[in-house]
Amino acid sequence: MKKIFLYISSLIVVSLFTSCLSIPSSAVSSGPRTLILNGVTVSATDTDNGFTAWYCVDYVYGGSVLVEVGYFYKNGSQYGFVLYDGGYIGELAYFSRDGLNYRWDWGENEKYSFVIKPDGTGLYYDFSTSKDGTAKPRDVYKAYKR
Repeated sequence: MKKIFLYISSLIVVSLFTSCLSIPSSAVSSGPRTLILNGVTVSATDTDNGFTAWYCVDYVYGGSVLVEVGYFYKNGSQYGFVLYDGGYIGELAYFSRDGLNYRWDWGENEKYSFVIKPDGTGLYYDFSTSKDGTAKPRDVYKAYKR
């Protein structure tokens, strides 16, 4: 019985510690923020003015960062990006303003979109199975500017 209690206690302690760990938001532990986009390392110092980004959590439950979107300028050209799972690895995206909304399109033939509305609602769209080019949001997030 003591072994079972010790085993369960150890399991609880380990799970508590691992739940407190977060995925780093930069490829380097110190210095300027660094992202890996389409396999290419981009540091905030490589950009004209650093990164502008929004981190997004589940709309209802909150919790950990599920996706992060943002943009930066490099040599006067604008680039968007999408990061997955609160980390620093993701993809380059086409960033634009669509009226009052912010919008990112990426993937083959820009089949994926992420839109942030003025109230901070983030909407993820997947057009990969759409025959007529329309889709309803597949996921809804709450977006916060970093």
